[in-house]
Amino acid sequence: MKFSHSLQFNAVPDWIDHYVAYDQLKKLIFQIEKERVDAVNNAIDPEKEISSDIQNQDKFLTQLDLQLEKVFDFYSQKETELYNRLDALDSTLQNSMPTQNLYHDPQYPNYITPLANLDSTVNLPHSASSIKEVINAADEKTRRMSFESRMSTQSKDARHIDYVEQLVDLRSQLISLYVSLSELDSYVELNRMAFEKILKKHDKVLDADLRSQYLKKMVLDSRPFMPQTVEALRAQIERVERIYADAFCSGHIALAVRQMKTHLRDQITYDRNTVWKDMVGQERKTLDAHVKESKPEKCYKIPFTNRKIRSELLNTIIAFLFSVILFIVLLNVDIFGNRQENYCFALLIFAAVMWATEAIPLYATSLMIPFLVVPLGILRNADGTQMAAKAASKAVFQSMFSGTIMMLLGGFSLAAALSKYGIAKAFASHVLSRAGTRPMFVLLAVMFVAGFLCMFISNVATPVLCFSLINPILRTLPDGSTVAPCLLLGIALASCIGGMTSPISSPQNIVTLQYMNPNPGWGIWFGVALPISILSVLVCWGILLLVYRPDRVVPHLNRVKPTRDKINMSQVFVMAITILTIALWCAESSIEYAIGDTGIIATIPLFVFFGTGILGKDDLNAFLWSVVVLAQGGMALGNAVTSSGLLQDIALRIKDGVQDLEPIAILAIFAFLILVFSTFVSHTVAALIIVPIVQQVGQSLPVPHPNLLVMGAGLACSAGMGLPVSGYPNMSAIMMEDQTGKPYLKTKDFLIVGVPVSIIVTVLIFTLGYGIMIGVGY
Repeated sequence: MKFSHSLQFNAVPDWIDHYVAYDQLKKLIFQIEKERVDAVNNAIDPEKEISSDIQNQDKFLTQLDLQLEKVFDFYSQKETELYNRLDALDSTLQNSMPTQNLYHDPQYPNYITPLANLDSTVNLPHSASSIKEVINAADEKTRRMSFESRMSTQSKDARHIDYVEQLVDLRSQLISLYVSLSELDSYVELNRMAFEKILKKHDKVLDADLRSQYLKKMVLDSRPFMPQTVEALRAQIERVERIYADAFCSGHIALAVRQMKTHLRDQITYDRNTVWKDMVGQERKTLDAHVKESKPEKCYKIPFTNRKIRSELLNTIIAFLFSVILFIVLLNVDIFGNRQENYCFALLIFAAVMWATEAIPLYATSLMIPFLVVPLGILRNADGTQMAAKAASKAVFQSMFSGTIMMLLGGFSLAAALSKYGIAKAFASHVLSRAGTRPMFVLLAVMFVAGFLCMFISNVATPVLCFSLINPILRTLPDGSTVAPCLLLGIALASCIGGMTSPISSPQNIVTLQYMNPNPGWGIWFGVALPISILSVLVCWGILLLVYRPDRVVPHLNRVKPTRDKINMSQVFVMAITILTIALWCAESSIEYAIGDTGIIATIPLFVFFGTGILGKDDLNAFLWSVVVLAQGGMALGNAVTSSGLLQDIALRIKDGVQDLEPIAILAIFAFLILVFSTFVSHTVAALIIVPIVQQVGQSLPVPHPNLLVMGAGLACSAGMGLPVSGYPNMSAIMMEDQTGKPYLKTKDFLIVGVPVSIIVTVLIFTLGYGIMIGVGY
């Protein structure tokens, strides 16, 4: 949670205007930062720039002083008010000692005593946790008395009730004081943190050194934050605890504290619920404001009714019905002369259309595949007979969990640890801080950072991290500047390209590994993918410079600040396990006799990180399980297509048309086929449907090249980047908005840059990639 939200969430609602205006000060810092960047771009005289910096710092210090004075005045007022209330209450209690007879009755004590010492006829509990119980007990005793007895004791019972009422009032006052004093203590701590955080933000954003001086000389020397003031406040809280303990808990301070903290917790819960609702309401207003700027959602009237249906829901229903109808038709058409192959082909087309149209979520379609495979009787035994349902279900579920899935989970654990402990962000910020301020070099640096990080934290998480890293640049750009879409598109396309850099960098690579035998390992994968990736990033960078010309628009950008946190042992441990895991993956071919499968190596970061507490249950829940399920469904479909004989049949028919072609031409055909498919659908779905076919075609060639075609096809899946829906990085980029809620990117941005980059990357795969794969024996 951001500190501004934490401040609002933990503040006393009635005092909210008396806390440090953290958001206001943060906006002032960003305004000063923007003015500084504008001054550099407008070539303002250095002396004027220095003078402007001094004026801006004075402006910030003036606002800090005003906030400090506001906190001082409010604290002084509340301190005086609460201390006076406590002194008055304590004085009243002292004056009620033996010098006065509260009830003028020898039966009662001469002063207010703990409830445990009251006359036993009232039957008061020791803890006095419920005054209502006291009154009920007295009423019950009264009901048992005769009329004459009640009349004779009426005055005494009235004194009982009067005494109870005074105790209730005393208890309410003490609890109210305890809550208010505790809130005042929290008020001091929150404001101290606010000054510390805002000064840290100032120094980081503006490269200043104001924090240590201002905190020491101004904040900590101000009366509310002085140690003796805090000690005095906590002494008053302890004083209330003692009074409450003496009056209600027979002197047991621990019991008194427990009871009063219960009331404090209830008050805080109520306040926080109220604040949370307000925050949600404000967020909804903000979102509603953005929605009003766009066109209202189109609706259609349902014939013969007065009801309407949203266009999005209608499209989904139409796509689903079309898929089901096509599935039913294909089930009844004999295409291959074999029932299992016909049914499997119907299922393959049905899944492809469902994935392409996203009639239901992608992972939901994957979960439906096992349900359809077994009842349709698609799987066959080795002798060609239909597999029994029990054996078929066992085979389907075995295909859905393999070493490849463990690789995916191991990659998720590495990504989670590197992100959680700030290692990826620290690396990226240090690299970008050395890229200078020229837009062309900043763009190149951020693209290579995105591509590199994709190797280890996947191209699903990398764009989000990089978008947050360039936020200091985005917020200082002029309104409507083309540099922002240039940077965001550069990150998205570099992340798509980065999806081919390592076996765990994208889900489609995991699917590709499933169909490669032997497993290439990280060494061969790096050898093939890295040269293609590096050249592709450079080509993409050149096209972005030609289209957006960022240096002409803004000569100098705001510099990205490196993180200043010191390296801790947890980060060293995470890096050691990461390097060990990757090293073993690279050496997999030489240690295969001992570990059997790369999935076994993938268990190392899983049990080490979760076993040592580096990662926890929440981190496990945050894994991209939808991607895991999608991959498992694809593997189940691949197993069905293979077992039914459909895959071999299709491969033989394709082979008849391409067997006279050179392997490079075959690879080019499949690469462009996958490029089109991955552009309009998604990278992962393209791999799930086409890679198994490519593998069978490669095995059926006169000179088999299954691994060459499979790896080339897998790399080509990452080349599709011409539309916002062409992969996770593009989807993340199109959602980015400026401060007014206006999207930075439009579909035409992806078409203008993404389409030519996609074509060039595909050409590099079946030319340069083909040469390298032939060189390593594929």
